[in-house]
Amino acid sequence: MAELAVIGVIFFGSSIAWMILGSVNADRTEDQTSGLSQRVQNLYGGPLIITPPRVYYERAKDRKLYVAGVETVSSIIVRETVDPFNSNVTIDLSLDRKRVGNLWFPVFLATYRGHYTYDIEAIPQEFCSGPLFLVPGLNSSESILRGIELKINDAVVRPLAKLVSSAAIDLDPMQYVDGKLVVAFRYETTGTQHLLYQLSNPGQRRTLGERDGRSNAVEQERLTRLDNFNLKLTTNFVRYAFPERTIPYTTLRQDGGRSVFEWLFDQTVTGKNIGLVVPEELNPGSVASRVAFFAPISLLFFFVVLTIFGILAKNRLHPIHYAFLAATFLSFHLMFSYSADHISMYLAFAIASLIACLLTFNYVARVKDQNYALVATSLQLLYLVAFSWSFFYQTDTGLGITGLIVTIVSVVTLFVLMQLTAKLDWQNIDVASQEKKLGL
Repeated sequence: MAELAVIGVIFFGSSIAWMILGSVNADRTEDQTSGLSQRVQNLYGGPLIITPPRVYYERAKDRKLYVAGVETVSSIIVRETVDPFNSNVTIDLSLDRKRVGNLWFPVFLATYRGHYTYDIEAIPQEFCSGPLFLVPGLNSSESILRGIELKINDAVVRPLAKLVSSAAIDLDPMQYVDGKLVVAFRYETTGTQHLLYQLSNPGQRRTLGERDGRSNAVEQERLTRLDNFNLKLTTNFVRYAFPERTIPYTTLRQDGGRSVFEWLFDQTVTGKNIGLVVPEELNPGSVASRVAFFAPISLLFFFVVLTIFGILAKNRLHPIHYAFLAATFLSFHLMFSYSADHISMYLAFAIASLIACLLTFNYVARVKDQNYALVATSLQLLYLVAFSWSFFYQTDTGLGITGLIVTIVSVVTLFVLMQLTAKLDWQNIDVASQEKKLGL
């Protein structure tokens, strides 16, 4: 029992060392990520928000106010958005991860094409005689836009300054064809992290002084109506996630490493947007920290099985031997954590695994024999290397398999140990006397 207590102290001390190493790796990764993320966004833009062209008209509205108990009436200008009765949107998303320093960032190239048809005759009669306005939707200073083209009823809008300024474009009634207004918009841009196609109206208050001097225009918060709406998003990856408060896709097709998402709606009203989070590449710092935090479980399996093997073979290791073997586990994590900063993390993992296993085999072979060393090294390959490697693998849905692997291995280990020790007389076992008989 005293030996088991000492082994427990060794396990506890090793666990503290791994918690410290995992925290150091997590802090280093967080510091690098925060410093390099801004650099990447300066180069390629931040999360991409695509705002479709918006057509609206204005109407006057009286608003009652009470000032010092006296009721007053003021007039405000309210913007009323005209939802298209037909929307056909295609977005091609090509993921092109960029490595900055030692970290990978999810950079992508997006090509957006939108074709929208508005029914001008559907506007209430009391407002249809007034002017209509078009806001292109290019309002993000973080994006890098190329190949911009806006067409109104097949007529290209020029100059480009009309599209990139915040001022609305006045629509000439002569542009309406059979009471319809067709707007086609396209551009290419880069972004990072996620894509958002904005449908909702946040209800912001905006000043119109740049156009007619009025400063009391209000955009009312409202839901968006989707009629004959079709958005097709094509990506060159199969793993994905969705931002919060977004609409799930209607159909999904995946083939040859590509995904085609479709959102099809008719007579639908929503206050949500459409979005997609692109998959991130595994970074060595985050993997190293997770592997280090998980290391005590690997060592616990290793110690338990090695102890049972020593009892069955009547040839146990001394607690000091366990301390050195725990050190070989720690050497794996130290080697992987700090070599992955300078070389490929897969190569760093292979080198760290090879060194740890060689240390274990050479040491146990000198303490016992090569057969004993082969058993110890095999256990280390299973509980250290295989468990750690599982952190590298993710399914197409982005889920890890570490928990599944640990569950399967633990159940198999339990079954094997139960079978091997079923006939063992635990009450009368005297390992110390057995070792004396063997001259150990």
